[in-house]
Amino acid sequence: MEKVDDIYPKQMNDNEASDYLQYALEKRLGFPQEDKYDRDKSGDRSNLILQLGSNHPERLRSCIEQTIHRYQNEVREINLNCGCPSIESGGSSNYGASLMKQTELSAQLVEAVRKGSKALSTSSSDVGISVKCRIAVFDHVDDMVPLDDSHYNYLKQYITCIHNAGANHVILHARPAILSGLTPVKNRIVPDLNYEFVERIKAEFNGKMDVTLNGGITSLSKLKSLQEDSTSVTSHMAGRWCLRRPMDLVGVETLLMDQNLSLGHQGISIEARSVNAVQDYIGFAIEMASQPSNRQRYTIAELCLPLFLVVEQLRDDYDFDEDVCEEKPLLSYVEIESLFDIIRDGVVQLEELAGNGKKKKQKDNAMDDDINFKRLSSSFKALVGTKVANKWKRNRAEL
Repeated sequence: MEKVDDIYPKQMNDNEASDYLQYALEKRLGFPQEDKYDRDKSGDRSNLILQLGSNHPERLRSCIEQTIHRYQNEVREINLNCGCPSIESGGSSNYGASLMKQTELSAQLVEAVRKGSKALSTSSSDVGISVKCRIAVFDHVDDMVPLDDSHYNYLKQYITCIHNAGANHVILHARPAILSGLTPVKNRIVPDLNYEFVERIKAEFNGKMDVTLNGGITSLSKLKSLQEDSTSVTSHMAGRWCLRRPMDLVGVETLLMDQNLSLGHQGISIEARSVNAVQDYIGFAIEMASQPSNRQRYTIAELCLPLFLVVEQLRDDYDFDEDVCEEKPLLSYVEIESLFDIIRDGVVQLEELAGNGKKKKQKDNAMDDDINFKRLSSSFKALVGTKVANKWKRNRAEL
């Protein structure tokens, strides 16, 4: 989440806010008509969803107007963050998860999104409005108690208000938010999951708004189990699982294709999709790194991070021990070794581009023919620096 107040003082004028907003959008979304975002199966709408956090309705409305004006038909849905309990957006602040304590302000923010999305839009299809929140909120960890009907009734009232203000989709993280006394990492672990609240909300608002279940989805087997157990919810959301194990998205794609044959791509093996995904991304990264005009938009570290995460997952899976791990790896050893070769060659090309075309000495470039994921993982240090690579590794351990 880009934070305007980190760049400009709170009393900045509208032009300053607009300038930074435009820069932030172009950095994250690219330039209009320049990028081809994933489309839905009809090909008419982008699958891009823009999440924003705010506690100021008028500034939020202005932000949405500018976004729609510049990226019309490229944004499918605007999502309002009312569920993040991190230090930056929760706790002593009054946005993020703290907004769940302010029903009226939350409704005003949703209304601001609705007005902003309507003001300049000439599209035949409306931009969707969603809110991501928790199922309850407590000020401090010491205030946390088991959830009961009083907490559910508050949640129902909160969602009723945001629905009446214009939200047609709610994404519920099935845990309470603790605004102080817990780190953001522990906020995703310590509060108990309560999927029942999510299912009850879906029943209450059935036919009125979509309800997505979020929280505790850490593997393909867990996703399959939830799909079988919580059949009433519209969809499921997972975030950090896909960061820790990005290649599992191939398994998710396969699962969705099995459930909806109209999506096509039948007959393509998981191995083939995995190879295609990695090759496509490496091609994209090399193209971006090789063009000077793109270097202000993507740093070499930003381009390398997805590859690093893939390498770490493959490293885990290559060392798979069925006595320790419950989830069987998605790919076989032979398939993992094939991806190792593809990624290794891609890293070498990125190293040459980062070195302005200078090829590394043979003894450094070879990396041997052995499958050594530890060495491949360490090779990113030459691209982004030891400090950055070590930070990636620490952050992944917290996912």
